[in-house]
Amino acid sequence: MISEPLSRFLERLASAEPTPGGGSASALACAMAAALLSMVSRLTKSKEATAPLAAPAARLDQARVALLDLTAKDAQAFDDVMRAMRMPKETDEQRRSRQHAIQKTLIEAAAVPLAVAAHGVEVLKTAVPVAREGNPSAISDAGVAALLGDAGVQGAILNVRINLAGIKDAEYVAATDARAGELGAESIRLRDEVMEIVRNRLAR
Repeated sequence: MISEPLSRFLERLASAEPTPGGGSASALACAMAAALLSMVSRLTKSKEATAPLAAPAARLDQARVALLDLTAKDAQAFDDVMRAMRMPKETDEQRRSRQHAIQKTLIEAAAVPLAVAAHGVEVLKTAVPVAREGNPSAISDAGVAALLGDAGVQGAILNVRINLAGIKDAEYVAATDARAGELGAESIRLRDEVMEIVRNRLAR
């Protein structure tokens, strides 16, 4: 998936097939946010910034690669859940094996978008200095990155929670849901901070 043309990915996203879906799209949105911020960092000459942006660019490159990998992993995790649900259930032993597989794959299917959300928040944290110090000609790109990044985080959280609905481990569900909520709130806060910087710089 990660090496296919974007046009092909979008065709598959628009198809009746269940994958790729919203989880992969959310990871891709965060990856695009990281890529845009990397671009702004690289367009910024050292004399234009009070602090160098080379380090943020390197971190953003790492985040982009990780998020692109999670784009594929999200689809794989969903496919694994579907395979578990199709397991035979005629005997008690088969039913136990099937339930075990379903629970295991649902936990992984929740963990992947949670990782997307966590990476997305880190991207948004980096967006703050990039928006503040970045090349003024590319400030709108920093704003687009903030909006894309938050959309990706919020979408990933939706995918966390839809998978939590089927998990029986109440302690895991509570802890994961709480973490998702924290990430969602932090994402909104960072998005708003970046957008305020962007609007102020555009108004100059």
